[in-house]
Amino acid sequence: MIKHLAGLLLVLCASATDALSSSAPGAAQRVKLAGISASQFRHPLDRDLTDFLRRAPLSGLAEGGIRRALAVAEQATRLDLLSSSVKVSEEQLPELHATMADAAATLDLSTVPELYVQNSPMANAYTLALRSEDRPPLVVVTSALLDRCNEDEVRAIIGHELGHLKSDHSLYLTLGGLAAAPLRGLPLVGGQAERLLQEWRLAAEYTCDRAALLVAQDVDVVAGAMLKLFAGTARATNAKAFIDQAREYDRLLESANPLVRNSIRMQQRTHPLPVRRLAELEKWFQGEAYAGIVGSRSSDVDPAR
Repeated sequence: MIKHLAGLLLVLCASATDALSSSAPGAAQRVKLAGISASQFRHPLDRDLTDFLRRAPLSGLAEGGIRRALAVAEQATRLDLLSSSVKVSEEQLPELHATMADAAATLDLSTVPELYVQNSPMANAYTLALRSEDRPPLVVVTSALLDRCNEDEVRAIIGHELGHLKSDHSLYLTLGGLAAAPLRGLPLVGGQAERLLQEWRLAAEYTCDRAALLVAQDVDVVAGAMLKLFAGTARATNAKAFIDQAREYDRLLESANPLVRNSIRMQQRTHPLPVRRLAELEKWFQGEAYAGIVGSRSSDVDPAR
């Protein structure tokens, strides 16, 4: 999920993702995605707007300023976490430390993020989504999340957060907000710019749902993680029924009154509707992109592992 700290964009993680058919590789067959780039799994809108900003004049200068500002926010957050949360390490919660290391290796991150467990009754996870040369990035999971989800589901949720890091979402979403700021007071154009930013934020979540699936490489695991987070209980375990629910939503939305459909589309959200996330991820999983990323590396897996 995406969180703001000191007025700066931080990235929260909503759960990591979701669901499809049972032909996905199981846990024993997970492969490391060496050389993978964020552009390979970005949602099209996320990819297009990110590429546009990278090519924009003076984007390099703006990027440097944003990185310095976000580094201050990260410093404050790190101190707060060290003072009030539990830092995961090889000595403290070693199984969780190994899960983070495995997920980071799967997405070919050069630095393993620091992971903290925060005491909270809310099942949640988030990251500042900021990579720097000086310190490892930060990822936080709550105690309620660890109590509700099993190890594989936690891996998928961490994968969602690593998707924000891999994609540099804090940087580029902040750049997008700054670029749109002068347009906000203009008639028509201002509203269009704001809607585009909103759509980009939602697309960034779709991107990270894909990252979660790439880390888990098991559809049922990712669907189960999302189901438990949105249901608010570990007792909801039928991932396939949740997928069917997403398909039912799509069918009913298609036949709904235009006023109803428009009302739903106009709602302001920080994250897409859960069933929309399921539907979007299913389309991506069933297409060529997922198979091209994971399948091309499957031949390197030792069957006896």
